Amino acid sequence: MKSSTLMVTLVLQAVLVMGIFAAVAKENAAVGENKGNRETNGGKLKCCRNCNFSFSGLYTCDDVVKKCDRVCKSCAVVKTHSAKLYQCTDTFLGMCGPACKHH
Repeated sequence: MKSSTLMVTLVLQAVLVMGIFAAVAKENAAVGENKGNRETNGGKLKCCRNCNFSFSGLYTCDDVVKKCDRVCKSCAVVKTHSAKLYQCTDTFLGMCGPACKHH
């Protein structure tokens, strides 16, 4: 009885691991094919305070700024109450850029 329980547990763990690998492979294939507007930016921003890593190996910068960096290919307007601000919505291979030194 113990060996059959162990076998079922091992099979379930193997299925779980295979599912994770399949999901990662599917996400990497979608990124590699550049489906939709998912083009990556090969450059780096001058600086970024909030660089976020995704499981696929891509990074995005969540900083809201007065003016987008010239490296940025897709700059979106962010609505605020006091001023018109912007956010670079590009995805980067590797880091977004160095950390900003100013606040």
